[in-house]
Amino acid sequence: MVTEGLPGLTTTEALRILYNEISKLRNDIKEQQTQGGKDKLWIQDALKYNSPFTSICWITALIIFVCGFTLIIISFVYDELWYLFDDGILLLVLLIINLATVLWDNKLRHEEMFIKLDHVMKKLNYYKDKCIWKKDNYPHLCMPYSPSVTLQWTQRDGVLVNLPWALLVKGDVVLLKPGQTSPCHVSRLREKDKWAPAELTRWEIFNPDISSSMTNKTTVPTMVSRNPLKNVAYILNETPYLNNLKLALELSQKRPCSFYTKCLYLLQIIFIQKFALASFLGSIVLTVWWRWSYITLWLKSGSWVSMFIVIPISVLIPLLPLMLPIAWALMTCYGNAVLQSSTIVQKNKDIFEETETEVKNHSLEFSLEYLWKNFYSCVLGNANFLHRSTNLLHVMGSVTALCCVDKKGILSWPNPTAEKVFFLQNPSKSSSRSSFVDHNCKETQRKCYDGSLHTQENYAVEVLDLTHDRGSAWRLQFDDASWSNHISSLKPLGLAVLLNTCNPSTHAHYAQFCAHVSCQALYSEVLVPVTNRRCLCELARQIGFSESADDIFELQLQLSTYRHVQADAVRRDIKFARSLPNTTKLKFPFPHMVCVGLRERSIGKAATSLQLFSQGTADIILDACIDFWDGHDLSPVSPSVRKKVLDFYQRNSLTAYCTAFSYRPLPLPPDKSFSEIYLELPADCRKLYSKLCRSPTPHPWTSNTHSVRQPQFHSSDSLLFGDCNEYNSKDVSCCFETQCNQIFLGMVTMQYQPQYDMVQLIELLERACIRFVHFSKENELRSRVFSEKMGLESGWNCHISLLGDSQTRTRLDPST
Repeated sequence: MVTEGLPGLTTTEALRILYNEISKLRNDIKEQQTQGGKDKLWIQDALKYNSPFTSICWITALIIFVCGFTLIIISFVYDELWYLFDDGILLLVLLIINLATVLWDNKLRHEEMFIKLDHVMKKLNYYKDKCIWKKDNYPHLCMPYSPSVTLQWTQRDGVLVNLPWALLVKGDVVLLKPGQTSPCHVSRLREKDKWAPAELTRWEIFNPDISSSMTNKTTVPTMVSRNPLKNVAYILNETPYLNNLKLALELSQKRPCSFYTKCLYLLQIIFIQKFALASFLGSIVLTVWWRWSYITLWLKSGSWVSMFIVIPISVLIPLLPLMLPIAWALMTCYGNAVLQSSTIVQKNKDIFEETETEVKNHSLEFSLEYLWKNFYSCVLGNANFLHRSTNLLHVMGSVTALCCVDKKGILSWPNPTAEKVFFLQNPSKSSSRSSFVDHNCKETQRKCYDGSLHTQENYAVEVLDLTHDRGSAWRLQFDDASWSNHISSLKPLGLAVLLNTCNPSTHAHYAQFCAHVSCQALYSEVLVPVTNRRCLCELARQIGFSESADDIFELQLQLSTYRHVQADAVRRDIKFARSLPNTTKLKFPFPHMVCVGLRERSIGKAATSLQLFSQGTADIILDACIDFWDGHDLSPVSPSVRKKVLDFYQRNSLTAYCTAFSYRPLPLPPDKSFSEIYLELPADCRKLYSKLCRSPTPHPWTSNTHSVRQPQFHSSDSLLFGDCNEYNSKDVSCCFETQCNQIFLGMVTMQYQPQYDMVQLIELLERACIRFVHFSKENELRSRVFSEKMGLESGWNCHISLLGDSQTRTRLDPST
């Protein structure tokens, strides 16, 4: 993250470049349309007979003009038909108004995107020299990744900031992290970074060339230390926003017309003006000719002008669109103005109440003054939304299915929140301590993952559910009212969350480690990058910790470890994966562990002992643990304990995001230089842990008798110091050993929670017979869980898996 000596633009320069680039693109597109004659296409769309955007074609307009002009001529020639003059004038006036309305509406439809762009550019030009942006105005550099917010580290005003892609401009200096997507065509800034690609195209993943240091990217024979892949400075050769803007301007007139526009064209142009008009005209001519030829023998005939001109015109007038174009345009503007002026007022309800949609709790309110203002703006074409390019009135009136792509930040809150807390507990000790609680009530409230208590090894699996506040992105509360009975198990877990996950001092190191692992995950089809570290501060607050609880600790050390997973071993080792169809796409978190060593400030700097708190995936965390905390004492991690923990982790990793926590005291910490490297373990690293992880706690399953455990005394030297006879703080093996012999604390699962407004919307859509279709990048299992939370059907034939981007991964691998 070091940015000394990097050039960069100021905010004023960047906004000025953005304004000039947008203005240049707008003028270029306008010039291309003028040279190609496309600037007059709105006339064809307004009058051409096969245009779906017209309500009065040129043929109909010609017929109206002929009828009106003929009536006027007849009124001058024949005195007895003088009254036809008013009718002719009225027809011509209505014709002019209709033509003006249709031409104006289509011209605004073609110019609407440019009008809106001019409005935005006017604001940008006004504020570009007046905006003073400070570093606090930008998102945090280590903000958790969210697909709904695309940010880029950029050098602005001499400071590294997190900037949205839409504000990047040509000439900006950006820092690309390993595994990150390039926002546009970029070039490497410094020659000393020759190990990085010289250029990257738009959407290309920045993948440093690590072939020289890593021959086999997915396996290593033994543990090795890796230097973190560095961020590289690139300079932008283009403005990313221009690509989106260009597509929007060029494709604005290629959008399909709405259902009601098609119905209008079919009814008015095809049925009435083409077939009905011609049929009625032919029928009336034949009828008049028959009357003139034969009926005059018995009846007195009128003048030939009345019979052959006035009568056919009188028959055609009701079929002509004399008021339809005006009414259609005005009613469309009025409907869109009502939608824009409307405000949904909802009664306040308890935030943790069951999310049930009640239509009676909603009312529609709008101001007549605001309605008239919006209607006037729609007619003149300077409205705040694009009601001609994307007619919201027609869309909402004809929609039968609403499709939503992705869920993060759209259907759900941008970041996942804690949903379950998993830990192990000794039921005998907890029951003896709270004997006043009714045993049957306690068993009802407790949710045992395995459904039974293990009497031989004397432990129980506890899972506490959490409810998310539907009105806030972070607020939580425990479902179980007696959750405080487990406070002795939850306190260490909450402290680990504060000191590791939510410690601001660890964010930069974890962001770099996450970028390194993201790049490593590009070579595996079954692994996803480390993105499951999210904010759990609210969970710690619910447990009872204050925001300043971590002030008594000082960060001294950060250790990071990861390993690859063989693709063929996933379904072989995970029983849940074996039970799923072969077509199910499975991806698991990249096995990793991040440890932080902290010293208590009260002890002083002379003391060498640290407290090591670890967080990561449960597979690698559990390998490093020899005991678990049962709420009162340490108990050894037996094979059955390991099986229960892994079963819970593997099951929840398929549908949620699971993080494990552990702890150990560290009397002799390794050298601080290990904070600057990462430790990579072989794919099968159990042998390494088995040699070093030895629990000092007696194992009941190895005893000849299974009677009640007798008090025993043992030394904790192996727990504190390991087996290194001569401790070398700069040895990689001893760095690995310091991460062994840990104490398992528990796990937290996180899940994206749907927004309450979206749940209400989906239920109201269902009542209106509108199907809601959810498209997601996630696999079938995760999509099903989230769909059920939104109240969607998630049974058979409700999910379509998209093909993975295997070609991209093949291109990334130099060996293929």
